Amino acid sequence: MSSNHQKLKYYLSSDLLILDELGFRKLNEHIVDLFYEIISKRYEKGSVIITSNKSFDEWGNIFFDSILASAILDRIVHHCHLVLIKGESYRMKEQKERLKSN
Repeated sequence: MSSNHQKLKYYLSSDLLILDELGFRKLNEHIVDLFYEIISKRYEKGSVIITSNKSFDEWGNIFFDSILASAILDRIVHHCHLVLIKGESYRMKEQKERLKSN
């Protein structure tokens, strides 16, 4: 069994897949193909939570290909509950509060 097949099986086996900080670092092109396969195969079969500081317009840069990013987004947003959070991160907010109290 190939390494990619094992990874794919692993990411498809859970009821919930959580992807934190998607786009924080660019994915390499090999991983992008695997990522598409994971999203495509989980589509309408398994729940996914994704956090990202990147807007959907920026996903073409993350995935090296705007068409592939569009296909991924199409599957993700079809049944999603989008939560947009604006403002400072909790870490920055806590740090400012610590500095004020000193």
